[in-house]
Amino acid sequence: MKAYIETYGCTANKSDSQRIKTILLQNDYSITDNFDNSDIVLINTCTVTGMTERRMIKRLRELKKEKEKVIVAGCLPAAQPDIVADLAWKIITPRSIPSLAIILGGQALDKHEIWVPLEGVTGAVSISDGCVGQCSYCIVKQARGDLESYPPRAIVNSVKRLVEAGAKEILITSQDTAAYGLDIGFLLPDLLNYITEINGDFYIRVGMMNPLTTLKILDDLLDSFDDPKVFKFLHLPVQSGSDRILESMKRGHIVSDYVQIVDAFLERFPDITLSTDFIVGYPGENSDDFERTMLLLKKTKPLKVNITRFSPRPNTPAANMPDILDRVKKERSRALTKVYHKISSELHRSLVGLITEVIVTEKGKKGSVIARDLSYRTIVIQKNLKLGERHPVRIVDSRTNYLVGELVRYT
Repeated sequence: MKAYIETYGCTANKSDSQRIKTILLQNDYSITDNFDNSDIVLINTCTVTGMTERRMIKRLRELKKEKEKVIVAGCLPAAQPDIVADLAWKIITPRSIPSLAIILGGQALDKHEIWVPLEGVTGAVSISDGCVGQCSYCIVKQARGDLESYPPRAIVNSVKRLVEAGAKEILITSQDTAAYGLDIGFLLPDLLNYITEINGDFYIRVGMMNPLTTLKILDDLLDSFDDPKVFKFLHLPVQSGSDRILESMKRGHIVSDYVQIVDAFLERFPDITLSTDFIVGYPGENSDDFERTMLLLKKTKPLKVNITRFSPRPNTPAANMPDILDRVKKERSRALTKVYHKISSELHRSLVGLITEVIVTEKGKKGSVIARDLSYRTIVIQKNLKLGERHPVRIVDSRTNYLVGELVRYT
């Protein structure tokens, strides 16, 4: 029997798909990239925005026309089961992944004992599900629920297995990694200290952290980031530069909290890469609110920015608020993107001439490879190198979204 898998959405979803793949393999299914030859299709969905939801529904309708057995997984069936009921043979949610074994005629496993296979040299490890927030716009809370931190021992064992299998990059992921352990009394810095003690040649990239939870563990978190195995990379979504809008969003933090965290990381790690997220066109956002967002972007100068136009999601408080004209959302999105691209281009251009050590993490286009330095900057090398290799490179050129490097030959 052959299974075909499609995955959409965040790193946590990709980690879930790896667990799904394990269950399929344990139940005598092989994984195929050929949709036409598959006996069963599994689509791991996302529903974070209205546009994403529409894409998912369109794809499900296409799949249903072609295949009888379509299993729908992920956040869409968890948050909106009614709209996928007629399009799915079976449904599984992020918290019911072990039940897939029962659907396939086997026995359900403990979710913490499902081995995640390694592909390439990068492995993703989920450390928790759900979050402690109550953001007024977020449908993911409905899909993932309240915070459930996974046992530290299970997480460490997962990392050990990946490292033993050859992983060089470990992606620590969840809806909010900084919230880890608030429910069990063993916090993210403690977990990172445990993971960095694992023997092996590997790096850790810590996933998205919200300011609300990051501020609570800031001092210890900075200490844990000191370890040379931790990429100096901070993904800290702020969503708006206006305290008024943040309050309406129920984010639980103010702009100065975000700035305090960014400043603390920059003081400790001057070369750290900052990534953040903004939502533009949130209900009630006026020109002054947007200008504050623009000023915050210019002040903190993140290298990577995810910009999303607000879209009302079902059963969220923000869905009942008066929406802003799409034209205004587009204008603000374009304006913010233009400034972000200018900042990113300037930051990348300033790095030309730098010599830095990188690790090759994935294959690129036309015989190139993609590598990361300790600050998790994306560096493209036009050479066919092996995944996992380390090399000194000189930055010779820059683009808006990446750097171009050449190997340094020492004589």
